Amino acid sequence: MHMKGYIRVMAYPGLALSQEMKMSQVLAPHLFQSLEILQMPLLDLQQMIKQELSENPTLEATLEQADEQIEIEQGTKDVERDEFDNELEKLAALGEEFDSYQDRGQISGGTDAEEKYQYMMDSLSEASSLHDQLLDQLALSGLDDYEKKIAEIVIGNIDDEGYLQLDVEDLLALPNFPVETLDKILDTIHDFEPAGVGARDLRECLLLQLKRMKREDSQEYQMIDQHLDLIGRHKYEDIARAMGLTSDRVKELAKAVAKLDPKPGRNFSEERIEYVTPEILVEKKDGEYVITQNKKPYPHLFISQKYLQMLKDPKTSKEVKTYIREKIAKSKQFIQSIDQRMDTIYRIAVEIVRIQRDYFDYGVSKLRPLNMKTVAELLEVHETTISRATAGKFMQTPRGLLSMKYFFKPGIMTASGEAISNESVKAALGDIVRAEDKKKPYSDAKIVTLLEEKGMKIARRTVAKYRDQLRILPSHLRKQH
Repeated sequence: MHMKGYIRVMAYPGLALSQEMKMSQVLAPHLFQSLEILQMPLLDLQQMIKQELSENPTLEATLEQADEQIEIEQGTKDVERDEFDNELEKLAALGEEFDSYQDRGQISGGTDAEEKYQYMMDSLSEASSLHDQLLDQLALSGLDDYEKKIAEIVIGNIDDEGYLQLDVEDLLALPNFPVETLDKILDTIHDFEPAGVGARDLRECLLLQLKRMKREDSQEYQMIDQHLDLIGRHKYEDIARAMGLTSDRVKELAKAVAKLDPKPGRNFSEERIEYVTPEILVEKKDGEYVITQNKKPYPHLFISQKYLQMLKDPKTSKEVKTYIREKIAKSKQFIQSIDQRMDTIYRIAVEIVRIQRDYFDYGVSKLRPLNMKTVAELLEVHETTISRATAGKFMQTPRGLLSMKYFFKPGIMTASGEAISNESVKAALGDIVRAEDKKKPYSDAKIVTLLEEKGMKIARRTVAKYRDQLRILPSHLRKQH
């Protein structure tokens, strides 16, 4: 924590000077590395370890990981050891500084606002190649720093297919959200590659692509804008009558529309091949779930004995000792950051399994609502720590290989007073659609009624959102003749 003084000049008649003290948190350089190590996927961390081993001669590794936690080996009794130990004591404070560090502003306004913030924060933690591309383009955009921060929230809520999943109305409902700049930000993102990215629905996605081609005045644009539902049902005669065109012309236009990309982000995600290694193993033994760390992907890191002996040797020059101490301190920081990463992920996994015990026993219908704030309070860390530690991390469980993010779900309260996750609601919605008469599929309004009969009271708009996320078509497109 740093204290800074500012001189403030008041530009009014009778010019006056006033001084104020302002406290601000400055993140220490080693904490940047700790935060980076905590958040990065395992493959990236392994690459980082290789690089550190090649650049730091005092850091060594063996392929076999010891059963105990990664150790920091102690070394020298040099005449300047007290000064060296003093530096190491500062490193020992890393955990407290790490947990107390907060890098977001406060958002207040009740449960709805908190849920929306949690949704946005979770999404921002889920890095993908599409998001990377968009953020790179954002960095080169003409937006100012304030607008870029808002744009990062919007980009964080664009799914792998390129669609904006968080309703703009929800963004605007957040306290103090800058309405006046949102249109500018959306227009900027809509100019990014791939064409159509950031659209809120299929119509907007296709129209953005035509707009990019300077075809706003084309018949294709008019047909998509006014008759997209008829295109989906192949009602070409109806379109022809409405637009005053021949049926053959409408079919030509439909072929042109079919060449547009309904999922512009898809190419980015399909090109990315992910090799997932679980960092946590969950097994059921004698009726209890046992959680262990998967240490196999981690090499056993330690300080080189050769360089520790050089520090003890009185023949070693002062300059060489200074170099060695710097490298050893860096090695210790690096080892400690990895150790803290492993410990944090493990402790989160233990709480997840404890809280979600019914899910592991009975399946998705028993998945409990859970937010990161709850786990953060149990572990006495900040919720951004939970977000970073679970991003891109996986658990091998009796129910398969699962992302740690999977277990953090918003929820609803049923009529019986039971709290259930939105994943449970989605599962019930899917069951309803699978059981429907395909000749008379249920409307979203009917699904609302059927879910309410099961004690799940949600809005029609939410049903439509969940249906889209489950890739279930609207009722008029599910109808089979």
